[in-house]
Amino acid sequence: MLNLTDVERRILINQSRILAALYPLEAAEFERAIQILSEGYQEGWQETVLKGLKSPLLKEEMNFVYQVLEMYDWLQKSFYALTLEDKLELKEQQLIFPGFCPETEKRHLAYATFLLENFDRFSYVEVVKPLHAARPMRDFYDEMLKGLPSFGGNILTPSQLKAVLSYMAAIRSPSPPQTQEQAWAKAS
Repeated sequence: MLNLTDVERRILINQSRILAALYPLEAAEFERAIQILSEGYQEGWQETVLKGLKSPLLKEEMNFVYQVLEMYDWLQKSFYALTLEDKLELKEQQLIFPGFCPETEKRHLAYATFLLENFDRFSYVEVVKPLHAARPMRDFYDEMLKGLPSFGGNILTPSQLKAVLSYMAAIRSPSPPQTQEQAWAKAS
């Protein structure tokens, strides 16, 4: 049960009065909230005060999305640092961030969109448009993050980037033709 102090109740009542005046079409809903709060109907406080709020996205999931964007940033920077000759040997579209599935990864997609639109850190990460993956991507990204060496600013060599693309293709397919270790051994 949600516990509110009398002062918090007063603030919410006043705020509801202001909102009722600003939004006359929703005034009945705000008047209901005023009555629930002023009469002390505690059973209705939770629904009245927290209506429309989503549960917080777990810190671990926020970090995961951030790491995925950092990974694509690193891969794309590595690609753009290559010579034209090396670029022609690779499939650049595989390095474009496909996003998350809007049906099953709605919160991940929303947070990734928020980061991409609001932080300069990811302003030049290339993404598919619209940013909606056709299938769930969390397991794929998780496998990518586990399988790649730590990315901290070192630009990948052409052979390393080729190995990454091979690895990405391998974990996307049902039966991987090679393991991550085999792909990296070829690149070394």
